[in-house]
Amino acid sequence: MKFKGFVQKRIFKNKENNYSIYSVVLENGEEHIITGSLPDLSSDFLYEFEVEENIHPRYGLQYKVLTFKQITSQTEEGLINYLSSDLFFGIGPAKGRKIVKHLGLNAIEKILEDKNVLREIGFNPLQTERLYRELYSNQKLESILVTLFSYGLTTNLSMKLFDYYGFETVNILTENPYQLIDDIEGINFKRVDEIAFKLGFKEDNPKRIEAAILFALNQSINSSGNTYLFKEEFYRAIIRLLQNYQLQEIVEETIVKLSEANKIIFKNNTYTLMTIDNIERNLSENLLSFTNYTPAQTNLLKLIEQTENILQITYTELQKEAIIASIENPLTIITGGPGTGKTTVLSGLITTYALLHGYNLASESIVEKIAICAPTGRAARRMTEIMDIPAFTIHKLLGYDYEGNFTFDEENKLSQELFIIDEASMIDIYLAEQLFKSIPNHAKIVIVGDKDQLPSVGPGQVLGDLIEADKMPIILLDEIYRQAANSGIIALANSINNQTVDSFEYNSQEDLLFVKEEEQKIINYLIESITAAIKNGYDLIEDIQILIPRYKGAVGIDAVNQTFQNHFINNKTPVMEIGTRKFYIDDKVMHLVNSPDKGVMNGDIGIVKTIYQTEDKTKVMHVKYPDADVVYQTHELDELTLAYAISIHKSQGSEYKIVYLPLVKGYSVMLRKELLYTGVTRAKQYLYLIGDLSLIEKASKLLNEKRRTRLKEYLTSTEEIEPKKELSPYDFL
Repeated sequence: MKFKGFVQKRIFKNKENNYSIYSVVLENGEEHIITGSLPDLSSDFLYEFEVEENIHPRYGLQYKVLTFKQITSQTEEGLINYLSSDLFFGIGPAKGRKIVKHLGLNAIEKILEDKNVLREIGFNPLQTERLYRELYSNQKLESILVTLFSYGLTTNLSMKLFDYYGFETVNILTENPYQLIDDIEGINFKRVDEIAFKLGFKEDNPKRIEAAILFALNQSINSSGNTYLFKEEFYRAIIRLLQNYQLQEIVEETIVKLSEANKIIFKNNTYTLMTIDNIERNLSENLLSFTNYTPAQTNLLKLIEQTENILQITYTELQKEAIIASIENPLTIITGGPGTGKTTVLSGLITTYALLHGYNLASESIVEKIAICAPTGRAARRMTEIMDIPAFTIHKLLGYDYEGNFTFDEENKLSQELFIIDEASMIDIYLAEQLFKSIPNHAKIVIVGDKDQLPSVGPGQVLGDLIEADKMPIILLDEIYRQAANSGIIALANSINNQTVDSFEYNSQEDLLFVKEEEQKIINYLIESITAAIKNGYDLIEDIQILIPRYKGAVGIDAVNQTFQNHFINNKTPVMEIGTRKFYIDDKVMHLVNSPDKGVMNGDIGIVKTIYQTEDKTKVMHVKYPDADVVYQTHELDELTLAYAISIHKSQGSEYKIVYLPLVKGYSVMLRKELLYTGVTRAKQYLYLIGDLSLIEKASKLLNEKRRTRLKEYLTSTEEIEPKKELSPYDFL
């Protein structure tokens, strides 16, 4: 629907994304509330809005702006008010009246046609240039938006494009709309394809075919975790995207051109992006540079004895070997499952290293010598608690900023001497390459992780490839120590990992509870059990976590979260809403994107503390995280989700006192040994497995398909590695 009206007032504006709420008075006197990503609208112009109705659960009828256009300036007074508004610096009512008096109602058109008309009425050169540029910007922006609206773009996407391309937006879009895939976050091939067809692009347009090839290859790599595709699956992915088998010939011709242009690589009947191949090559080169040194010969046994006295512990020969190898070699890997003493070894390593160099571990400056890092905030906090030394996320260590840039790289390296990288199984090739090229050549690096856990969400299997390449000392801790030997959780984890669950007796133990339950009764069991745990002093936010492998279904993440919110949140006011989702005070929530500007990263879990209105009537929600306090406005709620139940992937790098793992037949399609093993090993004190217990044995016999990568190949190759650096690693991502 369409209507015309004057802006009465602006109720809200977010300066980062231009999301605005305006009150508009129609020509018949009715008042409407409009919303959308909009530029500054003047109260002195008549606008025509194309809108769609939106019934807000609390605020009632609103209108989401699809397109708009300025009709005209209506009166002399209106034009004066417009020119003297805060849109134009230094033009008050007196100057505004002077402009209109001398140039008339078409003053804006005259100024844009020849800015020197302002000089003729007494404006100096600086004032003339400033007003001309501001008028040009406002008029040009409206013109651009009207053009973009005609192509079917929303106001939100239109403002995104303008923020990125500026006044060249229309030119870039009409010349090659597929450039948006590379430049604008969150836009995919299908959306750009719709725009391109409206611009008159044909199915066989070379730019379209090239974009489809690159998008299909990049999307397949990032969704599968493989770093290359076989030829047949690559072609299938392209044709599935283009939805036309008759384009096969032009696809093949374009692939040849892209190969010649060094954008994609064809090798041994496989394809990958040049950027991905560069990353794996550069990563292998950086890693190998740490293996070209002769190990330092030191007599550490006496220092380890001192460490044992300090920590009140006796190390085994294998643990001593791990400590010595880590100090003597530039790059060492320590791997092992739960209960094998990885953190015990790391405590000994840090203490021995400090004794060797005369460092005071209690000094605040120790972080300038020893860097402890992990992929997630929760894993970093756990290391801080155990080691009593500040640990950081890898992103924070590398100085990741809100624009997606890293402070440290191969040109500006970190300065520490010892780097301990925990939970290394979670690190993908992108982050690994950035990390290892930022570490100075003189440093010692200790990579720690459980090789049997899930691989990284992003492409690659860095820890697994390093272990298989066998180019550096690898210490496998495989002995279960005394305090862990009686753990039912660890016994089950080992049975799953060794695929011997068929001989494992499903008898509940002090820390391990098997609960055979019908699917429709699982959620009620969870509520009753968790309510009892809370009464016994456990905290719902910090101590208890439900882990589920899928989002949909009666016992999926979404359904469990909704049920838990309804049950545990008694006070349903105040509320923050976005779409159909609601958040209340005391809700357990998870942040879903990396936001270094806010101090939180993807996967951080917090609690809603307050919901209130600011002085300018903006409704906000305050969430407390372990390391940050964040205030969200309504449009930012897409960055949040409820977190009473989370995916097993999201739980990697974290441990919880009590873990609940529901098991229903609907999970069987995706439940594999690595996924189940990772979920089980998140539990520190108690683990509940509820539902169809036969899935435990079934899942343990199913392995994830091994990822296809080239890192191991490059690490073990005898040929000299010559990475090509024509393209940025983040092109086409």
